[in-house]
Amino acid sequence: MKDMTVSSSSLEEIDALLQAHLYSLVYPLDSWLEDLLIGSDIYRLYYNRIPVGYASLAGDSINFFHVLKEYHRYAPELFALVVKDKGIKRAMAITQDSLLSVVLAGWNYELEKLACWFTDGGVVEAADEAKYDRHFRPAVPGEAERIRAVAGDFFDEPGGGFYSLEERLKANTIFVIDQQQDILGCGVVEVGRLCTRHASIGMFTNPEHRHRGVATAVLLNLKKWVYREGLKPVAGCWYYNTLSRKSLEAAGMINTSIGYGLMLKGREILPLKTAFPPGEPG
Repeated sequence: MKDMTVSSSSLEEIDALLQAHLYSLVYPLDSWLEDLLIGSDIYRLYYNRIPVGYASLAGDSINFFHVLKEYHRYAPELFALVVKDKGIKRAMAITQDSLLSVVLAGWNYELEKLACWFTDGGVVEAADEAKYDRHFRPAVPGEAERIRAVAGDFFDEPGGGFYSLEERLKANTIFVIDQQQDILGCGVVEVGRLCTRHASIGMFTNPEHRHRGVATAVLLNLKKWVYREGLKPVAGCWYYNTLSRKSLEAAGMINTSIGYGLMLKGREILPLKTAFPPGEPG
């Protein structure tokens, strides 16, 4: 007899399950996805009293879900149990997570495209962004207001374990390209807290200097910095942010995962018996 239960837990308590999940992903999480997971409510999943997986919830949404490979056959039922037990109405799927994608295929839902994520493809299309290389440098704490004058509160948004531009500057994770006292663009690096061999890169271009290759130059130099640190670059942006996507692609980053928001409409009910395959007798 199958006994499946859900119990409140924490990231520390499910560390082995989490590491198995991260290892199973086709591509790593960026810092935004890590923040989402770290800030979620964590539940451990049991099969016959054995911890076999976990679910990460935020309100009425299930954002991360994983079951150990040897118990994959029970993943659909465990997912359905979490949905029923916790009043789940929505889910987020990332295409680099094959197990959750398969489980969600068994549900009816309304879909919204949310984000896309990038890894380094190794081919750079940009040809003239090197003209900015000698102007690329780490920002210093005294430049906070100067950076805000260009980027507003872009670097004050919480993420990657930071809560302000000043914290990022102190940690030496903000970079600028400047010429003749003008900041043309800024970049940020967020070293992974869960996917620790990777670092997320992002940029903001001064509106007065857009469409001049500045964004791509920032990203190319951030990639160099990440590799010098012995890490691999990843990046993400809103699905419909076509300008950021073009800049990332020009810097050699390739779209390797898509994120979807799903409004769950109920589990698909399959017939007990289907027609025989073509060519086989009925």
